[in-house]
Amino acid sequence: MSAITFNESLILRINEQKTNIEILSALADRLYELKLVKDTYKKAILDREAEYPTGLFTDNINVAIPHADIVHVNHAAICVGILGKPVKFHAMDKPAEEIDVRLVIMLALTEAHGHIDILQKIVKLIQNQELVGKIVNSKDSKLVYDIIKDQLLY
Repeated sequence: MSAITFNESLILRINEQKTNIEILSALADRLYELKLVKDTYKKAILDREAEYPTGLFTDNINVAIPHADIVHVNHAAICVGILGKPVKFHAMDKPAEEIDVRLVIMLALTEAHGHIDILQKIVKLIQNQELVGKIVNSKDSKLVYDIIKDQLLY
């Protein structure tokens, strides 16, 4: 898999109350500002979320993992949203149900099969709720960056 761009500028702390659409738009906009995705990416993310929700219930700190088709991506990247207040996302396994999400890991990948590898790493990270707690509660972007980089990019 090609190199994935991830740095502290791709970690957004969103403390004001937002909707899931506003959260997804903010993350997609950051990827677009950095020219990592095409201008079609945000619409693709929002359309996909409407059809295939990405909220994952974990029994503790719930996570959403939105992504769009590779045709909308210029360079592989991960953008993370740390939500100060829980935001309702529809559940991946039960789309009619909403769950409170505190962490959004948005994927912009350039290889179709790349989703499998990174999703496996994300699932492993999510299962470690102690680390997820450190991510959502930390005020230190360097610590958040280091945790995510160590868990997802190696």
